[in-house]
Amino acid sequence: MPATANNAEPHLKYLDSARGIASLMVFATHFLSRNFQEKMNMHYFFLVFNGQEAVNFFFVLSGFVLSYKYIVRNKSLDVGPFYVSRFFRLFPGFFLMVLAGALFQHRGELGLHFFKDLFVYNKYEFWEEALLLRFHNKFYGPGWTLTFEMAVSFLMPFFIALALKDRRLVAYLIVVTLIIGNNLMCSYLFLFGILASCYYLEISDRSFRQTKWFRYRYPILIVAAIFFSLRHIDGIWPFGPTYKYIADYLHLDFAVYAGLACFVFLVAILHSKRVQRILENRILVFFGKISFSIYLVHVLVIDLLYLYLGNFLSGPDYRYRLVLVTLTCTLLVTLAATVLHYSVELPFMRLGKRITSKMKPSLVIGREVD
Repeated sequence: MPATANNAEPHLKYLDSARGIASLMVFATHFLSRNFQEKMNMHYFFLVFNGQEAVNFFFVLSGFVLSYKYIVRNKSLDVGPFYVSRFFRLFPGFFLMVLAGALFQHRGELGLHFFKDLFVYNKYEFWEEALLLRFHNKFYGPGWTLTFEMAVSFLMPFFIALALKDRRLVAYLIVVTLIIGNNLMCSYLFLFGILASCYYLEISDRSFRQTKWFRYRYPILIVAAIFFSLRHIDGIWPFGPTYKYIADYLHLDFAVYAGLACFVFLVAILHSKRVQRILENRILVFFGKISFSIYLVHVLVIDLLYLYLGNFLSGPDYRYRLVLVTLTCTLLVTLAATVLHYSVELPFMRLGKRITSKMKPSLVIGREVD
C-alpha cells in the first residue's frame, strides 16, 4: 500500500491554477482556429498553446485529484457518495450548455413546436447528447470529454482500489490499456494521474532530488515538451507514411505521447516549490476556480461573437481588429464562466454534498487512519 500523508494536508491550489491555464489554452485554440488558423499560420502558435493536448492534461489531473484524497490522505472511499458527487460536479453545467447550444443553433425556430420536437419527440436527438450517450455531440462540441470524465468516474473506485492494494498495479494497468487502445475510454490518461498520486510523497519530498530521474530532469522536460506538441509538429513537418503505419499498428495515438508528457509536467509541478508559488498567484487561482465553467461556456461565447462580429474580422486589417476581439472574447468568457460557476456549479456541488451526507454507507474502499 502506498505511503500516506497526514489528513490535514492542505488543498493544492497550484493544481487549480494549472487547470485554469489548461482551460484558457483550450479557449485560445478554439477561438483562433475558428477563423485564423490558415490566415495567420497558427500551427507555430499551437506548438505552445496546445488546446488539444491541454484536454489530456485535464484527464491526467483529474486522475490525480480524484485519487489524492484516498491514496495520499488515506480517506475511505464510499462508492455511492463518490458517484453522486461526480454527477453533481459534472452534469448540471454540462446539461445547461447542451440546452444553450440547442437553442442557439435553432434560434430562428423557437416556439412550441420546436420545444415539442426537441424534448418530447427527440427529433434533434437532444436526449442522447444531454444524457451523455454514445458520444453524440451535436449541440456542444467539447461534450465528448465529459463523456470520458463521467465514464471513467465509474471506473475510478476500481482503479483506486488497485492502487491501494499495490501501486505497481497502476503501471501495469496503464500498459494494458495502451495495448487495448481506446476501448477503456482513454483511461490510461487518468491512470497517469493516479500513478502520480501513488508516488506523491516521494515526488514532493526533497529527497526526490537524489534520484536518477531528477538528475536528467531537463532532458526529460524537453522530451516531454516535444511529446506534448507532437501532433502539431506532425502538422508542420509530416512524419510520413512509415511512421503512420507503425503508429497505427501499435495504437500509438498522439494522445499517448501527450499523456506521458502531461504526467511529466504534473510530476514537475508537484515537486517544484518555485513553480507552485508562481501558480498560487491570486489571478491564476481564480481562473483555476472557474476553469470548468470556462471550459463549458467558451464555445457558446465564441459562437455568439463570430455571429455578431464576423464581418468586423473579415477585412484586410483583421490582424489589428483581432487583438480587440480577442480581449473582448476573453472578458466575456471570464464573466460568463464566473456567473455559471457561482449560480450553477457551486450550488449543485453543495446540493451533492448535502445528499451524500445523508446517504448510508454502500461499498467502502480503504479505511481512514487517525
